[in-house]
Amino acid sequence: MEAPVETAESDEPQVPSDTEPTTTARSRGPWVLLLVAALVAASGAFMWWQADHDPDRAAAQTRDTVLIEARQAIETMNTLDYRSVDKGVKAWSQVTTGTLRDQLAGVSADDRTLLAEQKKISTGRVVDAAVIDVDDGSATVIAAVEVTVRDAAKPNSEPTVKRNRFSADLVKVGGRWKLESLQQVAVSLS
Repeated sequence: MEAPVETAESDEPQVPSDTEPTTTARSRGPWVLLLVAALVAASGAFMWWQADHDPDRAAAQTRDTVLIEARQAIETMNTLDYRSVDKGVKAWSQVTTGTLRDQLAGVSADDRTLLAEQKKISTGRVVDAAVIDVDDGSATVIAAVEVTVRDAAKPNSEPTVKRNRFSADLVKVGGRWKLESLQQVAVSLS
């Protein structure tokens, strides 16, 4: 007679362990991560596009560009060295347009000689400025300017500092903002 063969099976039912991932869960893991990464990338790209096309951002960039170029142009218009009057007048014409540029083109040889004979060196510095109106092609800026004037005829004298306020109208010409008008503003002490 044959002896009964024992089997390795136990009387207890076999239940899959919760700690062991099933084959289906293991194969889904990389796809889930890939899907989450794609969603994050897509939402980031959409937010970047939305910020890049925000009209308030474009207006702020235009305002900042106007302010930078206006400051430089106003400083240029308040700067002149008697030793290089022609160079100074040329610099003025490069930052202006329209009637103001036409007026500067009318600076005669006699006027240039007179400027040279005065032996003055003026250096303009915008202390503060603000854009008060701007659109795609024109802007208005106000500025407080200090102009330091040195008298080369009196080398030992102290420089004179003049403080002025200006209103400037600018227009966009060839991608740059140029002065169309520059007017000194009266200061009311009342």
